[in-house]
Amino acid sequence: MSPLMIVLIIDAVLLAALLIVLLVKYCAKINKADQQEVAEVAEEVGEESVPEECESGVQEECAAEDAVSGEEVSASEDAVKEEEVSAAAEETVSEEEVEEDSDDSEDESDDDEKLVIGGLNINSDSKRTPFYEKMLYAEKKTQEYYNTLYNAFLMYRRINPRVSVKFVSFRFGRDLIAKITLHGKTMKLHLALDVNAYEENVYFQKDLSAKKAYAEVPFTVKVKSERGLKNALKLIDALMLTKGVEKKARHYVVDSIEKLKALKK
Repeated sequence: MSPLMIVLIIDAVLLAALLIVLLVKYCAKINKADQQEVAEVAEEVGEESVPEECESGVQEECAAEDAVSGEEVSASEDAVKEEEVSAAAEETVSEEEVEEDSDDSEDESDDDEKLVIGGLNINSDSKRTPFYEKMLYAEKKTQEYYNTLYNAFLMYRRINPRVSVKFVSFRFGRDLIAKITLHGKTMKLHLALDVNAYEENVYFQKDLSAKKAYAEVPFTVKVKSERGLKNALKLIDALMLTKGVEKKARHYVVDSIEKLKALKK
């Protein structure tokens, strides 16, 4: 065999060996890439199984947040239950207001004027206008009469006033003894007195005993003048005498209009 042939054979063997080495390296590189891809996929799957807010190392914090969230939901449910109970209690307390609505068909159209403020008739839907709001828009004289009557009741012991949607009520203990209502510009005083026991040509009283809302306080008079206020104060004294209510040893005058303003805030 000639030297040239031997050189060619050696070159061919070396070339084959080089190709084999390159092929092995290539296969190893592909295998490594596949393993890395598999690891990345596994890592992505692992991340999806944990909430986004819960990165590695803070899973305990997320668990604590979930526990707190559960407590908040429980507290919210308890609050809702308390509100329902409170609403039920308020419905019971405002039973007399419902009665007032159902019997509010009394003939207020006799000589009552509608109260108009800035071109707006606030009595256009009197069933929805709260008493305090109507009184706050009333004339100055009406507010003064109301304040005088309010303080006249507070001069006596164990008299509890309560401002509701339709009126102001006064109770002696648990007994309803008086109400003050406002229809249009006319304020009315309703008392637990015998209508027939007083001269009609002096007090000009009306008997509203047929109406359920006024069954306990049927004696009704209008308070829209100084004379009407004077008569109303006499009737309050007579009512307290009839009920056996004693006057307080000391009485401080309150601003009932300011109390109504506080309800509006």
